[in-house]
Amino acid sequence: MISNTITLFRIALIAPLFWLLISNAGWPAVAVYLAAGLLDVVDGQVARRLNETSRLGAMLDLVGDRLLTFVMVLGLAVAGALDGWVAAAAAVLAGRCFVVATLNEALGNENKVGGSKLEAAKIACQFAGLALLAAPGFPLGPVQSMDVGAALTILSALLTLITVFGYLRTGLARLRS
Repeated sequence: MISNTITLFRIALIAPLFWLLISNAGWPAVAVYLAAGLLDVVDGQVARRLNETSRLGAMLDLVGDRLLTFVMVLGLAVAGALDGWVAAAAAVLAGRCFVVATLNEALGNENKVGGSKLEAAKIACQFAGLALLAAPGFPLGPVQSMDVGAALTILSALLTLITVFGYLRTGLARLRS
């Protein structure tokens, strides 16, 4: 299946991404991160267009998403690009991966918790924020890219907390029933 091949390629990009991040290779790391993000969009569209949707493809997509976030945060942390509130925000982003994955595993395939309406905004802020934190500082008008990246990462963490509480509320209610 073409869509699963795209997803596997996206997952394969995670190791070079980590190496680029810990090597402080800013722009190449950003390019790989953005390519992986673009492939995440493409694999889903290809799967739907070619009627290749499957449980395996959905699982690979989720694993790829979680690994990409986790490795991006870990790589930025190892490279020393995270401190203070930004480090705490990045930890929230990485931790969310485990909370949602664990909750969905506990609920089983038929009862997974879906995304909230805030999910798209959270993902956009997270993606842009982490990419700007990996990029070498450059001016964005009167501010530096790192400052914008930090603000977007913190905003993404706040949206993450809101969505995680929604996941937990829904998931725990399903587990009780």
